[in-house]
Amino acid sequence: MTLATGFRRTGRAVLTVLALLCLLAIAVLVREVVKELKFLSSASSDNVHWTLSQAEVEFLEFRNAVNWARTAPETPLSSVIVEFDVFYSRTSTLANGSLYSSLREDPAFDAPLTEVRDRLNAMIPLIDGPRDELRANLDDLAAQADEMRVLVRKIATTGLQHFALESDELRTSVAVTLLRLAVLTGLLLLALAALLMHARRTAQQTEKRGKELAIAYARLNTILNTSLDAVVVTDTTGRIQNFNPAAERIFDCRLKDVRGKRVGDIIVPEHLRDAHEAGMARFAADGEHRVIGQGRVKLEAMRSNGETFPVELAIETAHAGDEQLMVAFLRDISHRLAAENELVQARDKALAGEQAKAEFLAMMTHEIRTPLNGILGNLSLMEDTKLSSDQSRYMRNMKISGELLMRHVDAVLDVARFESGADKAQEDVTHLGHLFQDIVDSQTSAAHAHGNALQWGWVGTPEEWVEVDSSRLQQILLNLVGNAIKFTREGRISIEAEVIEQGEPAKIEIRVSDTGSGIAEGDLARIFEDFQTVSHQVSDSVGGTGLGLGIVRRFVQAMDGVIGVESTLGEGSTFWLRIPVLPVERPVEDSGAGPESEAPSDLEILLVEDNDINMQLAYEVLVGMGHHVTEARNGQEAVDITAKRPFDLILMDIRMPVMDGLTATKMIREGDGPNWNAPIVAFSANVLPEAKDRFAAAGMSDFLGKPLQRTELAQIIVRFCAGRDRRVKLDGATPLLVEQKESPMEKLRNRYMSETSSLFEWLAGLPEDTHAIADRAHQIAGSAAAFGQPGVREALLLVEQAAEAGDREDLVVAISEAQAAWKAAPEPSLVG
Repeated sequence: MTLATGFRRTGRAVLTVLALLCLLAIAVLVREVVKELKFLSSASSDNVHWTLSQAEVEFLEFRNAVNWARTAPETPLSSVIVEFDVFYSRTSTLANGSLYSSLREDPAFDAPLTEVRDRLNAMIPLIDGPRDELRANLDDLAAQADEMRVLVRKIATTGLQHFALESDELRTSVAVTLLRLAVLTGLLLLALAALLMHARRTAQQTEKRGKELAIAYARLNTILNTSLDAVVVTDTTGRIQNFNPAAERIFDCRLKDVRGKRVGDIIVPEHLRDAHEAGMARFAADGEHRVIGQGRVKLEAMRSNGETFPVELAIETAHAGDEQLMVAFLRDISHRLAAENELVQARDKALAGEQAKAEFLAMMTHEIRTPLNGILGNLSLMEDTKLSSDQSRYMRNMKISGELLMRHVDAVLDVARFESGADKAQEDVTHLGHLFQDIVDSQTSAAHAHGNALQWGWVGTPEEWVEVDSSRLQQILLNLVGNAIKFTREGRISIEAEVIEQGEPAKIEIRVSDTGSGIAEGDLARIFEDFQTVSHQVSDSVGGTGLGLGIVRRFVQAMDGVIGVESTLGEGSTFWLRIPVLPVERPVEDSGAGPESEAPSDLEILLVEDNDINMQLAYEVLVGMGHHVTEARNGQEAVDITAKRPFDLILMDIRMPVMDGLTATKMIREGDGPNWNAPIVAFSANVLPEAKDRFAAAGMSDFLGKPLQRTELAQIIVRFCAGRDRRVKLDGATPLLVEQKESPMEKLRNRYMSETSSLFEWLAGLPEDTHAIADRAHQIAGSAAAFGQPGVREALLLVEQAAEAGDREDLVVAISEAQAAWKAAPEPSLVG
């Protein structure tokens, strides 16, 4: 007999013994079950029967007590009350006890029981009431007891019959149960035999799986040991069971040093330990968890030296046999958060830069356009005076230069519009020859100052009248010609235009060539980028921001064109651009004088403006057009005036003291005065698109930019006043004209001198109201530039800044410097 056979026989013997033991255990179990069932059934039945019988006995006791009290008046009534309470308690047991729940479902039992309960409840007031009243009603109580006798008897007999039947059913059920138990026992034996056979195969599979688990465990250990994330395993009390190498590296701890210690003492910072301990307590008490299984959360952890650092934490639960474990995965994110913070700071700086740029553009629009308003406005007034031919030519050149300067300001603002995508083309019918000639006329003086000759001409057949964005084209050429003049000495500058493609649209090439210093080949690739300048002798002497060619590139691309440059260092440069244009017929000349001839006169116009120079200029233009003008110096005055009488048109400045134009417009629109629906036109130097949108949102009807142009003003008047019923009836009154005892320029000059002198006399006393100082300094600063005193303007702007900052020491210094600049300034004269 082999050893394997011996093992098999021994195994079978063991299984046989086990099977006999199972049979014996089942027999004993069956015997005990039967015994217990009989005992429980008997005990329950006896208790039920006794209660039902006792209920009838207690009823009889109660009735006898009532009858005894009737026949023997000297008998105390306490026995009646006690017997009533005992009987009432017994009926409560029958009505509410769980042993009788099935019995109460039988109407034959429940109906008399309910009736008895109702009769007893009706007796309660008598039983619990005064004893005299109870003794007086004993006869009635005895009669009711006699009536209940039949009901109590029925309750007892019905209950006994019900439980007798139930006992029979229970015995039958027990018998069936035992039979089923026997069958199940047999089946269990068969299943046990099959299970024993299966156990052998399972043992073999278990051995195989054990080997596989050992391999998997080895692999898991390899993964944990090579993981870059820290893995910390603890029991449910928070004591460390495992600490992988990454955790040792991150927390600077050794597994042998931390095993068995509380994880909160090792890696949780002191300021988070209370929260950690509270979470562990909740988990131990009722299994509540707020972090376990919730994915990665950001927290702080602590190294062995006490240093805290940010981590990403994920916790999951696991089981090792009957023991529950918690597995924490931690990742050190110090470097990642540092990089994210750098990105956030860079974004914030970029947003702040964008905001600063927007604020700068808005301020620049107002500050530069204010003196330009004085220049161009006075040039417009000068056109109405008698001038010599030379003066007319000079004035025309000055006006062209001023308008080009205004476009130059607009070009800087266009950079922002291009970047935001808000810029739109404004094509109009233009005579290219006239446009080129205007460029040459405006730049001839600058060219001659450097000894240069400036000319223009067509190559081939000209295309005179075209539809193109003339404003952009003029700015492009102005920048290119200006650069050519800047880098050329004693040379020649030419503008050439040539039609290179016929059609609709046609394509023209415009070349601006010079014989100047040229551009190195290495600089050509970057010449059209923003803030790029070349470095050689001539350019270093003239300086510049390097923004002009960047604007030119944007303009050309916006016109669907291309631009390039060819240059030889020391010989000169040629900038060329190719743009599409739409050839058109020569426009028919209007018989009238344009919008101004169509504009109605004798209008009542309210002019709201805080700057005296701008006020005087607009007043002269409006009165010269034959209108009645009422002045207001701030928004509050405008609100007060408009509440009293109507106006045909209101020109409203935006930035003013006391009340700004937007607030004044809202109050006029929301009020019930005669001008709630009058046309209110914004009169401002701020021409940014977002500013215009803000004006419209405040209820303004349109926008009129500074400097004031007669043509634009006439168009506004035609749009809102021509062909409509007059809001104001003048009854034949003649237009209010200004008595000219002195020239407009002289009047403005004298007014400027008077107001500026008054300002410095007022500032000498160092007023306490810094807001008033800032407002008055701002007003005069705008006029100082228009009268050729830039030093006074800069000094007053410093006064304004110091006043707005509220720094009295800086304000005293700024006022002193402004007074010195005023004394040293040249005689005021309008800048041309």
